[in-house]
This record gives sequence, C-alpha cells and structure tokens, in this order.
Amino acid sequence: MAAPWWNIPRDQADSAGMLAHLHALLVDGDLLFDDDYAALNMSPLFAFVTDEGVVSNHWPAGASWLQAPGYALGLLASRALEGLGIGHGDPLGVVPVLGVRAWAMLVLAGIALAVAQLVAAAQLDAGRAGARRAGWGVAAIFVVGTPLLYYATESPLRPHLWGCACTLALVALWWRRSPEHPWARTIALASLAGLATYVRPQLAPLWLLVVHDAWDDGPRRWPRIAVSAAVFVAWPLAHLRTQLWIYGEGLDAYAGEVTHHTGYFLLSTHHGALSWCPVLGLGAVALGLAVARRERGAWLLLALVLLQVWVDGGMRAIEPRSVLGTRTWAGGVSFGPRKLVDVLPLLLPAVASLVARLRQRGQGSRLLTIAALLSLPTLLLHASAWLDPDATTGGIMDGAAYLEALRRPLSPGAWAAAWAQRGVPAVVPAVVSGLVTLPLLLVGWLGAVAIRRRPAIDPLRLAGGLGAGGLLLVHGWLAVVLLRSDAAREAEPERMLRAATRMTGPHLATVRRIPQHHALLRERLGPGAAPP
Repeated sequence: MAAPWWNIPRDQADSAGMLAHLHALLVDGDLLFDDDYAALNMSPLFAFVTDEGVVSNHWPAGASWLQAPGYALGLLASRALEGLGIGHGDPLGVVPVLGVRAWAMLVLAGIALAVAQLVAAAQLDAGRAGARRAGWGVAAIFVVGTPLLYYATESPLRPHLWGCACTLALVALWWRRSPEHPWARTIALASLAGLATYVRPQLAPLWLLVVHDAWDDGPRRWPRIAVSAAVFVAWPLAHLRTQLWIYGEGLDAYAGEVTHHTGYFLLSTHHGALSWCPVLGLGAVALGLAVARRERGAWLLLALVLLQVWVDGGMRAIEPRSVLGTRTWAGGVSFGPRKLVDVLPLLLPAVASLVARLRQRGQGSRLLTIAALLSLPTLLLHASAWLDPDATTGGIMDGAAYLEALRRPLSPGAWAAAWAQRGVPAVVPAVVSGLVTLPLLLVGWLGAVAIRRRPAIDPLRLAGGLGAGGLLLVHGWLAVVLLRSDAAREAEPERMLRAATRMTGPHLATVRRIPQHHALLRERLGPGAAPP
C-alpha cells in the first residue's frame, strides 16, 4: 500500500539497464536492447553497439530473475489500471516498476524477519521475550541504519537489495551448522553463493563460505568442495554466456588500470561508508572482537568484508567502446556505500555474538542506545532522500551539501512541499496491493504452512531442488532468448546500424566527461579522491 508514495522510480543508468533486462527476458524475448533504451528515451551510461553488432548491457541479470515476480504481476496491474483509464499499460512504464518495488518491500520485510530470528537464536539466556526484543532491535538498525531501506523503496531495480538477500540466506545457512544432509546442504550453499555472484560478480569470494562449511567433513571434504564448485560456477556462467555474446573478444577490455581510494570510500561526505552509516563502525568493532575471540569463521568473514571494501574503493580507467562498467568508489547516483549493501549480512554473526555477551552482563540496552544514536544520521539521510532525491543522492556531496541533507528533514516546509508532489490516485495502491502484494504474500504464507505441516519436506533438500530447477530455467530460457536475438538480427540487419548511429555520439561524449568529473571530485573532496 505504501509503495506509490515513495518517489516514483526514474530512469537512470543502472535502473535502465536492469529494466531493459526485465523487459527483454519477460516481454520481448530477445537481448538486443536497442528498442528498450529507445522506449525509455535514454540508454545506460557508456552503452554502445559492440564489435559483435549488438547493444551493450554489462549489468548481470541475476537480480532481474529475482525481481521477475514483482515485474510480472506489475505488468498485470498496469493492464488493470489501463482498463480503469489510468496509464497506458506500458511494460516499461511506472506501474510495472511499482510492482517490483512492492515485491522489494516484501523482501525487505523478510530480510528484517530473518535478521531478527537469527540474532534471537544466538542469545545465550533463556528469556524468549528478551531475545526477540534484541533480535528486532538489530533488525531495525540493519534496515534503517544502512542503505538497505533506500534500495528497497527508492531504487528497487538496482541489484543491492537482492544481493543482500542472497548473502543473508547464505550466511544464515552457513551459520546454522548441521551435520544432516551434507550433500543437500552443499548444493544449497553453493547455489546461494552462485546466485549472489550472478547478481553481482564481485560477490564470487562468498564461495569460500561453502568451502569453509565442507572443510571439517573429513573424508567427504574434497568431494563436497568439488560438487560445490560445479554448482557455484553454473550460476555466473549464465552471465558469462550473455557477455560473450554481447562483447565477444572485447570482453577482456574490462581490465584496466585501477587506483584505490579506500579512505575516501570510508570517510568522505560523498557516500562514505562511515559518514553515511556510522553504525557500520560498530559492526566492524563486533567483527574484530569475534576474530580476537576466535569465533567460528570470524577470520573468513573479516577477510571477505575487507576484500569488498578494497574492491569498492577502487576506480578503473575507462576508454571509449571498451566500457563494461564504471567501477568507481563514488558510486554515481547513490545512497551512501551502496556497493557494501550486498555484504552487510557478513557482519551479523559477530553482531549477534556481541549482543549476546553484553546482554549477559546487563548492558544490552546500552548497546542498543549507542547503535540507535549511530543510526540517526542515516535515518535523517533516508528522510532527506525522500524529500529531495536529487540533492541527496545525485551530484558530488561536499561537506556543506552533506550538512544541508542532514538538516533538510528538520524543515516542516520541506515535508509540505514533498507531500504536495505526491498526488497518487487511491486506486493505484489498491490495484498494486491487490494484484502484486497480496498474491506474493499468499504464496509465501502457503509455502511456510506446507513446510510446517509436512515434516517430510526437508528445507535443505527443498532448497537444493529449487537451486537445480532455477539453474535449468535460467540456462534453458537464456538459450531460447539468444537464438531469438540472432534470428531478429538476421531478419533486420540494418537495425543495429541504426542503433549505432543513435548511440555512438552520446557514448563518446559521456566518456569524454569523465576527466571533468574526476576533477570535480578532487576539487570538492580532496586531491586523492580521483586519479590525476
């Protein structure tokens, strides 16, 4: 019901690429993308017609498969609203994206519930009520003290919420160590790690959690690792198939000189991790203490987090017609450290352990108070992004702009102006809720009831079966889509030539503007904010 009253999603680089994936996979049935970008009246930053004669789209489609239920039901809602005289039933319009957002809000609620249950289960005392309160306290901070809320409500097409959900499921299964059904467990863990990598390739190191889980299994260690490797690789292989079809031999052009700006990534007022989300510092302390206490896997979790920080703090040199991604710590249009959102669940085991120990000492309330205070700047920035998204998440935010964003939610006039812009007919949330939210809730509820009432349904085996079925669906449909794409090119050979004429000029102009953007970063943030 709340979905339409957030900012209506606007087309931008990442969102356009991801929406094009959804439309291509579920409506067009091809991967040519020129018609998708033309219908959006834009193309993602740096898109061009490659040497293979097709339009580039470097965004992985893993998140698109996870967004598909919301998008498909959003298409249905769009047609229903068209019948009521609202909108035009456009599959690339606002209402299907509202369907994705409604689904994203349900996923966010599921993430919060899972976090609360995991933290509550880790509490060492016998008081269930206190453990639940601790769990929900951590869950609330996990949602509003990080960029997660923004990427569910304001930017659901981007992959970060979906990557976070995959990582959370992986961490939860790895954390709840169990000797039962080791092969089903391995397949489920590897499927989750592979799917996370299909969502965002830089999450590939998460496979090490699967290896860690199998390491103590004596004689089955190496067979389990081998099986996990095969299952894991099969997921990002779908992305590699697509990228080879799009770029061919030019795929290796992603390599380039990389400079690292980790200090700016962590501390800058322009989307810095600790300046936008100070509570992450508390999570880092918890992880450090877990390593010092030699808790299970803490060293591996710390290494994975540090690796992501190092990767996310980088900038890669960009050349014309060789661009597969910007790779910049600044994050473009971003709410805080958006590229860290996917790996935030790696902090949860250490946080749960710290909460349990402090609650035993009677200091749980003090910890919650500190965490809430540290989350306050992020909460203000969430509100500021709702009030004025361009001023909060766009441009280069120096210290003055950062302070202005923190003050904006304290202005009654800003709230009145923002609310006046949101004149959504009541029938829109009614239709979106009735055709998107309620069916998805019903399916989830029926699935949970079926598992509870039938003990013979083992969740691990079910997860392994779903992983195998998902792989067959993704690779099978991808084969069909690639064949349809080749047939469409052969039937209309001039189509990609027209796309190249339309896209080459804007692509070259965008690349030429990069040095100017780097100069502005250095001017407003400091000399080390971008390569010279």
